[in-house]
Amino acid sequence: MEEKASRSMGGKLALWVFYAFCGYFLWAMARYVLAISRGETEGVQVSGLAVEFGANVGIWPDALLDFLVSGLVGLILGGIAWYTRPRGERV
Repeated sequence: MEEKASRSMGGKLALWVFYAFCGYFLWAMARYVLAISRGETEGVQVSGLAVEFGANVGIWPDALLDFLVSGLVGLILGGIAWYTRPRGERV
């Protein structure tokens, strides 16, 4: 009988780190949407990356910058999780 290939411990860790980051990303974007819908013009401190930038310019460029940086990090983490996926090895 063929066994299903399973992830290694490192692969499971990479997948859970990716899942946790996706949760953080959704939370951060929800905070920006909430702040924009309230009409706040000052930057919202979601991550420590662009606090100074958001305080001077406004929330729209800050949200866009955070979205782009977080998207890049998400792509890297997703690539690592995909690379450590179980292969078609059957014992």
